[in-house]
Amino acid sequence: MLTAGTERRIEPRHRVGEGGEIALDEHTTIGCLVHDLSASGVRLTLPDAAAIPEVFLLSAACLPDAAVCRVVWRDDETIGARFEN
Repeated sequence: MLTAGTERRIEPRHRVGEGGEIALDEHTTIGCLVHDLSASGVRLTLPDAAAIPEVFLLSAACLPDAAVCRVVWRDDETIGARFEN
């Protein structure tokens, strides 16, 4: 049984606090803030998470290359996404 404060993530996450960009198509990007980063995914905040498609391209200085991401969960201003291989 999990108790409050139990870490359920498979991989450790690292706090980032750095800007990034989500490409909606080849002509449109939306700025975001990268909060947490792990080898398998990322947590982002932006003004309207509902505007982001289920699969998107994320670019940020904390990533070695642009990454294809798939939304795992979202609320009004936050997205949790995993990196696609």
